[in-house]
Amino acid sequence: PYADGIAGVILKLILRTKLLVEINGDYHQLDPTKHIVKRWLMRWIYHICVRLADAIKVLNRDQENFINRHYPGKKIYRFPSLVATEFFRSLEHYQGDYLLTVGTEFERKGVDILIRAFNQISDSHPNIKLKIMGYCPEHEIGKYLELARRNSRIEFIKAGWIEDVGEQMRGCYALVSAARSEAMGRVHFEAMACRKPVVTTRTNGGLDYVMDGRTGLLCEIGDVDELAKKLDWLLSRPSVAAKMGEAAFERLQMEFSEEKYAERFLAMVEEVVNCETQVPVPLNRKPRETPIK
Repeated sequence: PYADGIAGVILKLILRTKLLVEINGDYHQLDPTKHIVKRWLMRWIYHICVRLADAIKVLNRDQENFINRHYPGKKIYRFPSLVATEFFRSLEHYQGDYLLTVGTEFERKGVDILIRAFNQISDSHPNIKLKIMGYCPEHEIGKYLELARRNSRIEFIKAGWIEDVGEQMRGCYALVSAARSEAMGRVHFEAMACRKPVVTTRTNGGLDYVMDGRTGLLCEIGDVDELAKKLDWLLSRPSVAAKMGEAAFERLQMEFSEEKYAERFLAMVEEVVNCETQVPVPLNRKPRETPIK
């Protein structure tokens, strides 16, 4: 609903076509920037893009409720973004000896909270490590290194491509996210595809996509003690963690697979553009040279 949204609005007006905008972050809850003038401008752009869109795609219930309250009558579709679940599903997985967190923007991802929670329980689980994978600017990484300085079992891994994430994901004991804000959590689905339980906070993404006690565990945002207790509980029950991972995988396949995404996306587009159903062209025939009106 910002740069892409403005481009979409311009094309909509020029081409007299329809516009579908995806809101891929909880922008209704977070300030887009600390700069006052830029913040006002971005909020104005957000309003224009949503107001002029023919339909809105959201990721969670809270986004949907916000649009319903402030833009009544707007057509809304709610389902996750596309995640490369087939790639992660294809990986050979095992229950390893480390917890994993993946993501950039360490502050929003609550990496400091996770480190403090792990420090509380690491003595009780001397064979378990914590791996933190992602990018953090040089001027910010210092405080996280300081928090982890006295614990040799905390490892920082630089950000990588999907294959690098997959290599770490397939062997972790569980995926952990202490995020302060999360509209969906793409990494949650990647973990589910690798049959891993997800321990995360009660963000909008956590509440919508992680079933507490069945596919993972939920805890309060910013609560170091509760996160530590949940991690201690799960690490003490390997068989339960494995069952949660299997339940997460089954739910992913039923509701959030690439195939399910394609079905929902195409149905959404067809409904928005109100196009007529066309008869598929047989494989042994060439398509028409002229467009179908």
